[in-house]
Amino acid sequence: MNPVTTEHHVSSSDDHQGLGPEYEKYDREKGDDGHAVVIAAPDDVEGIIAAEHQFTDKEYKRLLRKIDMIIMPLLMISYGLQYVDKTSLSYGVVFGLKKDTNLVGQQYQLLSAWFYLAYACAQLPMGYLLQRFPLGRGLGVCLVLWGAMVMLLGACHNYAELSVVRVLLGWFESVITPCFAILTSSWYLRKEQTLRQNMYYAMNQCFSLIFGIAIYELALNAERHGGLAAWRVINLFLGGVTVGVGFIFLVFVGTPTEVWWLTKREKLMAHARIVSNSTGGGEQHPWRWDQVKDCLRDPQYWHAIAYNFLACIPNGAVTTFQTLIMASFGFNSLQTVLYQLPGNAVTLVILVATAVTVHYKPKTRFAFCLLYQFVCVFIFFFEGFAPTSMSKWAKWGVFLPIATFSITSFLLWPLMSVNIAGRTKKSFYGATTFFAYCAGNIVGSQIFLPKDAPRYIPGLVSCAAIMLLNCVNLVGWWHYYVRTNRKREAAFVVSGLTEEEREHANRVAGETDITDCQNPHFRYSC
Repeated sequence: MNPVTTEHHVSSSDDHQGLGPEYEKYDREKGDDGHAVVIAAPDDVEGIIAAEHQFTDKEYKRLLRKIDMIIMPLLMISYGLQYVDKTSLSYGVVFGLKKDTNLVGQQYQLLSAWFYLAYACAQLPMGYLLQRFPLGRGLGVCLVLWGAMVMLLGACHNYAELSVVRVLLGWFESVITPCFAILTSSWYLRKEQTLRQNMYYAMNQCFSLIFGIAIYELALNAERHGGLAAWRVINLFLGGVTVGVGFIFLVFVGTPTEVWWLTKREKLMAHARIVSNSTGGGEQHPWRWDQVKDCLRDPQYWHAIAYNFLACIPNGAVTTFQTLIMASFGFNSLQTVLYQLPGNAVTLVILVATAVTVHYKPKTRFAFCLLYQFVCVFIFFFEGFAPTSMSKWAKWGVFLPIATFSITSFLLWPLMSVNIAGRTKKSFYGATTFFAYCAGNIVGSQIFLPKDAPRYIPGLVSCAAIMLLNCVNLVGWWHYYVRTNRKREAAFVVSGLTEEEREHANRVAGETDITDCQNPHFRYSC
């Protein structure tokens, strides 16, 4: 790709007289220095690239604070809610759900399978729709609808009703992680995205802690005073909160061009600010099948597919059976909820500390991923082979940080927006890698069998072995990024281009919807 030169023009308002109709695509507003700034329309690639340097650092910092104060809290709250909504089934099972709805045999495990099957089937059609319609509005509608499904769970009376509602819940929740990643790429620099995404991923543990206390109190009250079954109260409470947040989300969240709380000048500033990402944002785009083919030929895509499938087998197992595993240590129903809370707190602290470290030292990402996989391999083997005579508190203490395996996913999922360029490629990559995520969770939900209760040794050992296999995949993924960056850097050195020319060509590629594989100037974050 040949670099294109452009002139950066800042002038007073008098300079524009006599420019003709084409001046309609420009906006004149006062900058911090008091002079008018020529701002290009969003569809003017060279103008957008030039606009990157028309704003001061002070203006960019002020805009970033505004974005963080409005966008991030809503993303964090919404992400936390989808986790506790998804795991409400595991809370319900220790408070009478099986008995009240007459579940028998494998029906409880199948409720998790139906959720993830719908989650998987929804990925491509929902990804396609949210690329054709405003992203923020589509996400807001899905949030309201999945909250309504959680409330409906509290009204179910049998397996058939539970199955239908779980399918609908999985369908509407399917958009959350891949589309949040795309939305984040519309607002933040590549170096900022991992920390921001991990801030809302951390809400899994934070909300498990907060709502775990609330759920414990609700269940305790139901046991003491009777009335509506505790598991029904839990779902009505969680679903009602989700619906309320969904309406707020509809009002405030979207891409920079969609939201009402940015001025025209701030919208352009938000766009110009992320030009250096060279990955594009979350704007509406036509579907491009050539980018689908590009994705299918990309080795990082297959590493991501393998990772999501393998990682989510233990994830599905723990999400579905954590309360039952805790009960096998010797705790009663209320204690299994209460004693999960310290583990959530530990994982939350480790996740935040890791995200901050990777923010400042990006090259530590894959090293941390491997570390947490090995930690959890040890935990699974320990719990599988611990003597039956061992104290329940010793087993609980070792099991406490089991959720740290999820930190690996939270460090790798941001690569969906950090290392993937091209709007359709991002949508397809996110949808299909999360199809593998669903497949893994479906397998995981079936890995602990009733006949293996109460210790579930075959399931625990299988989880450990699968995580070891995934470590091999992670090493290959890391090596691919390092090798590709070295090859591209070597080609750049002999090309004769200056660093400024390379950076400009990289920006043009991002603004013209070129994929990371097609753009030789793109460098992977690893």
